[in-house]
Amino acid sequence: MPLPSYSPQETAAITGAPLAAIQRAITRQAIPARAMGKTGRRQLNETALLAFALLEALPAEVRLSPATVYNLLREDPQRRDVVLGEVVRIDAAKALEGTRRRLALYDRAADIIVKDPAILGGAPVIKGTRITAQSILGRLEAGDDADSILEDYPALDRDTLEVAALYAKANPLRGRPSGKLWPRAS
Repeated sequence: MPLPSYSPQETAAITGAPLAAIQRAITRQAIPARAMGKTGRRQLNETALLAFALLEALPAEVRLSPATVYNLLREDPQRRDVVLGEVVRIDAAKALEGTRRRLALYDRAADIIVKDPAILGGAPVIKGTRITAQSILGRLEAGDDADSILEDYPALDRDTLEVAALYAKANPLRGRPSGKLWPRAS
């Protein structure tokens, strides 16, 4: 079974790290990336993803390069503490707790989110429904809270909402939007 790999966009969505910083680290070869598939899209392993998450968790006063953090985690990605020098100890378990949870949720997306050309033209939807992942993310970004969405869709649960929103963020719609971009411009 191949090891999981993540696109820069997926890494940014799961870790909260800026996509530009991830792309820059890959381009400068500070973090190893593999070209995958026929398109040659760059993919990161789980250790690289965790390195970006740890960088995001550190306070601004602690400046480390992505390569340094990656090398610290490469030996043992499950380590509980990261030690820098003799006096700095980072509680990696606590710093990466949220990211590990989002990573587990995102890995479940393959079971929850489906694409079927017969359903809404192949848009990613929550399995067994016609609710798109993008619509869940849109509602959350517009300010709706999870309770109001769950009230509208009683068949869903909080984890499914989070998986759908995370999937939509990690896999944004491609291409030009349909319809008029500025309705008042005409």
